[in-house]
Amino acid sequence: MELTYLDHAATSWPKPDAVGAAMLRAMEYAGGNPGRAGHLLSVRASETVYAARECAASFFGLSRPENVLFYPNATYAINAVLHGLALSGKEVLYSELEHNAVLRPLEALRREAGVTGVCYPVFGEGGKLLSDAQILAGIRARITRDTALVCACHASNVCTAVLPLARIGALCRAAGVPLLADVSQSAGAYDIRMERDGISYLCTAGHKGLLGPAGSGLLLIAPDAAMPRSFVQGGNGVHSLSPAMPDFLPEGLEAGTLSVPAIAGLAAGMETLCRIGTQAVRAREHEATQRLAEMLWSMPGVSVHGADGFGTVLSFSVRDVPCAVCAARLAEAGICVRAGFHCAPGVHRALGTELGGTVRVSPGWNTDASDTERFYRAMHEMLCGRLTASPCAAGQIKRQARNR
Repeated sequence: MELTYLDHAATSWPKPDAVGAAMLRAMEYAGGNPGRAGHLLSVRASETVYAARECAASFFGLSRPENVLFYPNATYAINAVLHGLALSGKEVLYSELEHNAVLRPLEALRREAGVTGVCYPVFGEGGKLLSDAQILAGIRARITRDTALVCACHASNVCTAVLPLARIGALCRAAGVPLLADVSQSAGAYDIRMERDGISYLCTAGHKGLLGPAGSGLLLIAPDAAMPRSFVQGGNGVHSLSPAMPDFLPEGLEAGTLSVPAIAGLAAGMETLCRIGTQAVRAREHEATQRLAEMLWSMPGVSVHGADGFGTVLSFSVRDVPCAVCAARLAEAGICVRAGFHCAPGVHRALGTELGGTVRVSPGWNTDASDTERFYRAMHEMLCGRLTASPCAAGQIKRQARNR
């Protein structure tokens, strides 16, 4: 069966050939343990890891490669910040877009350390996306002298909402409050520059828009940001006789053996993006999203949720068809999408989809017109019981059917 992959918000697929080649080369050419010995394979492993730090620092506009930390995923990176900063008794602001990777650590910190989470709005009445000015005003109004951190999910993993990240960074910088940015859904398609954009802590998955393998994630810490306390302790080949973790980066926040193949693959993904250009990736994803949205709007009984932003994740539901059933029927036709709540409860409450969830369709760096054509045909086969010719151009579909 030919697969049409529209689940890039979960993980990108297929990966560029260079990613697998880099991982294999790391295992064969640099198979030692980085930082643990002076023999050739260990030295090569260390060089591979440091080159990846330089690559990530350059990609995200960070002047210090040693402030690039490698983790298994974005969740670990976010937890490293939230559990590592001195937040006891303080307030943390977070948006309605946040993933459970932020919400659940904050709930644990509320119970264990008296941390107060304060949500700032992104949606207005009826799930309509607020303007950038309204979002910024909501943040500004909620910052107090007890505010220790602002969290911002740059792009939603449920709908097309995108936060004005650089403007939030400027606001936080002016207020003297650090900013944690979760860019898991935007990295690779947006020009994100940490020091320019006022980001103190940048957390991202490596396996999504950065095109790296599963098991890769990043935490980048700005030069003027406080170093979190390590919430995982262990060996890393530095100061081995000391009972305490080092107080400098990167070793102070990396315990245990790093996954050199995953790190090498992540670097290869970022290098591929540099060759393609994030602007080109963004244009392709945006075009595919617009085409998919127009197709969905044209279908009787289909509702598209939260599609008034500029992101590239779409959520929809089909009248009288549970989302899980819809996704399963599409899967039978070889269309890969996701159904459910997508680990972002605030978005579902705002959009009114907290009872049944949504079907999520998310194009990626390699999505083309043939992919959207197959999706359209599979949807019509499901809805009508027969194949229907798809308009090749989004403009041929009338918008009057929108959100029926």
